[in-house]
Amino acid sequence: AALINSQPMGFYAPSQLIRDAQQHGVPVLPVDVNASQWECTLEQQPADAHAAGAHAHSSAPRPAAALALRLGFRLLKGLPGAAAAAIVAARQQQGSFVSLADFARRTGLGRALIVRLSEADVFASLQRDRRRALWEALSQTRTAEHLPLFAALPPDDEPPAALPTLSPQEEVLADYRTAGLSLKAHPLAFHRPRLDQMQVVPAAKLRVLQNRRRVSVAGLVLLRQRPGTAKGITFVTLEDETGTANLLVHQATWERYYQVARRSAAWLAHGRIETKDAVLHVIVEKLEDLSSTLGNLRVPARDFR
Repeated sequence: AALINSQPMGFYAPSQLIRDAQQHGVPVLPVDVNASQWECTLEQQPADAHAAGAHAHSSAPRPAAALALRLGFRLLKGLPGAAAAAIVAARQQQGSFVSLADFARRTGLGRALIVRLSEADVFASLQRDRRRALWEALSQTRTAEHLPLFAALPPDDEPPAALPTLSPQEEVLADYRTAGLSLKAHPLAFHRPRLDQMQVVPAAKLRVLQNRRRVSVAGLVLLRQRPGTAKGITFVTLEDETGTANLLVHQATWERYYQVARRSAAWLAHGRIETKDAVLHVIVEKLEDLSSTLGNLRVPARDFR
């Protein structure tokens, strides 16, 4: 929690820190209007909630009760601190929100911010997924803003529209657009069958392969680093659903594939494994852009010189 609250710092983004916590059996809870603060916080969890919230693939021991990491409003893109403060203050003064209309009335937030919060899927405690919350936000805030005399009246009894649910992949992409991470899945997980057909190696399996073997790897670009002493070499970290892979891009390769290398948020990289002193890199020989395959996902990389 402290590391995430100290961002931006270091080489590790919140998504990596959260993934590491989950892999070590720490339950991570999403941003929610009835539970989150501006900062990430800790919550006491009963044994059953801990078992349900911990990462499904974790082999870490699970105690009878444990602390969970509750994500804070600071992770949401474009949400001002003042808006989060208004939410927390309203909650402290009159208790938990009971409906989206109650939330809008007590926080005094405008339509644009409530829509943004709806898109970020923070109304789960009100039994509203992001699509239902967005529908209600657009309807209720329009009434309050354009017909102020009727703003205090209870909502009418119009039955809710039968909105189609988002697919799991759409949910994950929406999470990345609004928070830069998802607790549901990794974007590449939905493409693994196709990547397997293309013989693209998951990051977690690179270490079992022989030195100098040619491989293809794919993932989100988390980090580009070009130290002054590296003679034009760029070090890149890719992330897929199994972990991270370290890539080494020589200057000639970087210049040949500059548009992908510098601009793309997701790569398909072809090259060969180089292992030295227990450090493994993939020496990149060819790059392809995966951004469009992942729904034009935009995940800002951390670039260092």
